[in-house]
Amino acid sequence: MTTEELARAFAVRTQGRWKDMDADSLRARLTERGRLDAGADFDAALVQVRAWFFEADAHLFVCGGEPCRKRSRDVAGVEGRLVSRADGLRVSVTGCQGPCKQAPVGTLRVGERCQMFAQVHDICDWDAVLDYAARAARARTLLVDPGQAEAFRFDPVHHHDRASVPLQRLAFLVGHFAGEGRYPGRGGAFHKEVVGSWEAGGRFIGLRMAVTYPLDDGRNDVHEALVLVGYDAGTGTYTARAYTDSGTTSDYTLALDGDRILFADRVPAHAAGAAGARKVLEPRAGGYDEALELQRAGEPFRTYSTLELRVVAEGRHD
Repeated sequence: MTTEELARAFAVRTQGRWKDMDADSLRARLTERGRLDAGADFDAALVQVRAWFFEADAHLFVCGGEPCRKRSRDVAGVEGRLVSRADGLRVSVTGCQGPCKQAPVGTLRVGERCQMFAQVHDICDWDAVLDYAARAARARTLLVDPGQAEAFRFDPVHHHDRASVPLQRLAFLVGHFAGEGRYPGRGGAFHKEVVGSWEAGGRFIGLRMAVTYPLDDGRNDVHEALVLVGYDAGTGTYTARAYTDSGTTSDYTLALDGDRILFADRVPAHAAGAAGARKVLEPRAGGYDEALELQRAGEPFRTYSTLELRVVAEGRHD
């Protein structure tokens, strides 16, 4: 590797901010190993690469070090995809970025912040990273929904798991969904839109939702809520807390029955006589189904309303 390539890899490892003692230590190691170009001005190279590291609004740095290339399942295909699918995002292949045990790795810088990705083996893995990187670049912030890239986000400082493994069972809730709800046997309809996203490094799933109920006088009764879903490792339970537009909060304990999510819910005000209610969420192709079931004393749960939530295609407005 040239002096410039060594300096660039160092800049990415330190996310563009290093102390003089770190640069001195690197220079000493490279000199001892005979890896610096004859007559190379390493200090000047570091000045140049600092400017290079920060000059673009968004830049994806893909590690081309030996462990990363060796563990990639399709090096040529991956590098070709990175170049062809960059969508205006700057992409560079660098020397070793550090956490070799997590190879293949990469680092995305947007503005002043960086996000590292680890164990990105295949073309489809890099597509997920590129999709997130492109959206983050357009928004000029890393605080956009990582989507499928969540599974590859890596924190080299805290070294905790990249995401909550138990929550992966609920990953079908992540995305943008909408659908029309029905009341079997009694007529009427309502509309619901849900945006699900990974939050706090994949430790929670956030669900922003709005439900619209048409009124007889032609107006719409709209209710909005924010729900945070998590997993309590101490008790082994899935939990959720809902925050509503009326200023109230409600806590739920979720149960998993195969792929389905079940939890006790509030009985609708106009469903007099019901002793209990529960919601049932079940993944389907392109989204998931949601049903509200009511139970009367001594009777099994029966369906009260059904809703097919399906992915909203980009650019479509419901």
